Amino acid sequence: MLSRPQSPELDHMNGLASNAALDDQISPTFTSCSSFTESLIPRSSTISAGDLVVIYSSVSELDFVYASPGSKHSNRNGTFHHDDFLGQEFGVKVPSRSTDGFVFALRPTPELWSSSLPHRTQIVHDLDQCNVILYLDLKPGSVVLESGTGSGAMSTAIARTVSPGGKVWTYEFNEDRVTKARDEFARNGLADIITVTHRDVCGKREGDVGGFGDFVPDSSADAIFLDLPEPWEAVGGAADKIKPNGKICSYSPCIEQSQKFCAAAEAAGFHSVNTMEVRLKEYCVDCVLVEDEIVCDLPFYYGNKAVSDRKTGEKRKAEEGAASEASRGGGLGGGRGGKTELRTRPKQTMRGHTAFLSFATFKVGR
Repeated sequence: MLSRPQSPELDHMNGLASNAALDDQISPTFTSCSSFTESLIPRSSTISAGDLVVIYSSVSELDFVYASPGSKHSNRNGTFHHDDFLGQEFGVKVPSRSTDGFVFALRPTPELWSSSLPHRTQIVHDLDQCNVILYLDLKPGSVVLESGTGSGAMSTAIARTVSPGGKVWTYEFNEDRVTKARDEFARNGLADIITVTHRDVCGKREGDVGGFGDFVPDSSADAIFLDLPEPWEAVGGAADKIKPNGKICSYSPCIEQSQKFCAAAEAAGFHSVNTMEVRLKEYCVDCVLVEDEIVCDLPFYYGNKAVSDRKTGEKRKAEEGAASEASRGGGLGGGRGGKTELRTRPKQTMRGHTAFLSFATFKVGR
């Protein structure tokens, strides 16, 4: 675990000059895993008391525990004793003592944490996380401002990318969420990298003047990420804190939010404004029974006339019936004229819309 600094604001202000030198020393593309702090990518492959462990029950059911001698974790697969995976390597298969079920005890990553963390708000999922990190050009040593801490999923993903030498200043207007996020970051060993501040950067909350605060020097942030209902209200404050050629991103569920943000960004001196939506289409690989003759079901075009290769309905129905009989008679591939092949097909379900990602780059010279 990393110790929490007594005065993170002053400590980081004194270290901003060294961060500039660090930018020149660290490769802007890749870095060795041994360079990361132990809290983000644990150097030890063995589970010890106090470690954060992701409990994998199925692809859609993940949970987490902090390993503790004598403790138990229960889910629909059974009851699992922490003593059964303490001292074991991450990834170990853990059988239940009460049923024939089992789980896997996995090493935590921002992706697994996003799928298992306690939700206080809607989160930025890994599909959008990776694109935000890519287009903001984040790397070890980067200084990032984030507004809209929420459940902390995006903060954790950014922290892994900017470590070592980087810093994440994250802002949240809800005091209860600030307290819980601060406690989680400390317990997960991220307190040195992530500083949570109770502040409304849009200035909508009574008593808040908006902006990112005087403890973050002007023109010091490499990138800014906004996950806010009204991101255009925070653009002015962002322009004060971002470096020349620094990048900003707004994560907005509605296109009207993106439109207002883009207009405000251009008015504040940002350029190269663009918006995207990221969708994931997954494919399955199946072993299927096919006939010797491959028939194309798609039409081709001869001149302006569409010509179909599709066989007549009656003929195809008869052939499919024969293939089905062959399959039942001799098993997969056992029928006359049939064989099995690996084929791909898109999954029937696809994750729907999450958000629009709007990016912009700040001008050189103020």
